[in-house]
Amino acid sequence: MTASSRRPRSATATRTVRVPSTLWALGPEPLDPDDRWPDPILAHAIAEFSEPASRVMLVGWPTPAARGALRVIEPDTAAALAAIGDLDRHGLDAPTGRSHSTEPVDLVVASLLAGHVDPIAAAEHVTALATEVTEMGGLLVVLSRCHYSDSGTLFDPAGSVVAAAQAADLLYLQHIIAAPISGTTITAPADPAPSGTARHLVAHTDVFVFLQPAHG
Repeated sequence: MTASSRRPRSATATRTVRVPSTLWALGPEPLDPDDRWPDPILAHAIAEFSEPASRVMLVGWPTPAARGALRVIEPDTAAALAAIGDLDRHGLDAPTGRSHSTEPVDLVVASLLAGHVDPIAAAEHVTALATEVTEMGGLLVVLSRCHYSDSGTLFDPAGSVVAAAQAADLLYLQHIIAAPISGTTITAPADPAPSGTARHLVAHTDVFVFLQPAHG
């Protein structure tokens, strides 16, 4: 084949394909295990999975009970909603399990990071709510973490989250590890496991991403 007879490479062939990262490096500081809405993880999720002016709903677990006709917004959720506003998104919360909004949302971020939750009940709740409030093509992002019982049993919510989402007909897109990293080393938690135990240190947060598919 002569040079003149070669076909030019198409733009598609030379285009750089963006591959989503499966590891989010969060800086050197260890994560607070009691923080339901870690700032660096929330900022990553908002930037990665929504566009400016998008409607973003936060779903914490367990959800606080409504006080009469009042909608209760817990202080940590209020701070997270303010951070979403600073990122040029419209932040919404769902404290009673309903959006109280007629407009669908683009992204639901659900946190299962509070203490020792029932992973099955929590996963079923947030996925049911996400299918109710997200628009077609909207996303559900679930934050979770392994934890130990008082007797030393390791609980991992991952299976419950994925099973509940797939049962709700959400498409499983990605599993991301979010971890504090100093240089090339993952930063250990501030509170290490008690001496003499066989527990490994839980230093990362799991981020699961699901899609509300378009039907038709």
